[in-house]
Amino acid sequence: MNLKIIPARAALDCEKNYDTKLWRKFARRITKNAFMAKALALRDAGVCAWCGGKIADTGEIHHTTYDHSCTFAGTIVVRQQTVQRHAKKREIPDCERCKADNQARFEACLGKLVLVHKHCNIEISAHTASGAGDADK
Repeated sequence: MNLKIIPARAALDCEKNYDTKLWRKFARRITKNAFMAKALALRDAGVCAWCGGKIADTGEIHHTTYDHSCTFAGTIVVRQQTVQRHAKKREIPDCERCKADNQARFEACLGKLVLVHKHCNIEISAHTASGAGDADK
């Protein structure tokens, strides 16, 4: 377990410091961006930041901090099909265009994210809820 990737401040504590729409693009919607997931997998050589194991699938994007907001205006629409809603779509930040436009801005987001296994992300949430990582922050 890498307790260093547990955010020091809760998401909702950070939200009040930013424009809500821009903060949500980073804190909630960036996790649906396949380009960002691929960039994280490349940066971290496909290794889970929580357990150190190899990520065979795409993994999940995990925030190491929520104290940030997306400052790139561009968005894309992706399908997020569910059993109940076959045509569900979600507007997410256009990380690929952001990177092409301004590498430093892209790196600012990338530096606040890691890739983890789905089951590790659930375990991290359990640690966060119990406050297990607080002593190491």
